[in-house]
Amino acid sequence: MTSETIEIIGLIAGALTTLAYVPQVLKIWRSRSARDISLGMFLLMNCGIALWLIYGLLIGSPGLIAANVVTLGLTAAVLVAKLKFDRPGSPRQAADTVNS
Repeated sequence: MTSETIEIIGLIAGALTTLAYVPQVLKIWRSRSARDISLGMFLLMNCGIALWLIYGLLIGSPGLIAANVVTLGLTAAVLVAKLKFDRPGSPRQAADTVNS
């Protein structure tokens, strides 16, 4: 296999695993709730993705760099939503309390 073929496989893999976060991000932003999302998991995930990005930069891999820049943005959006929508006193929390 050539290095170009290997890089294409990496780009496709990165695109698919990155796109996997899009439905979750859209669902959270539309519902204004991230109650069922684990804060710990997404904190660890963001740290891991940041390290993969650093690794990609160090080895000069366009596939790793591109995939992890986008994925880090998406997972950071989930973290922001988790902190914004699920904090005590947020409008969504207040509505959930009234509806319980």
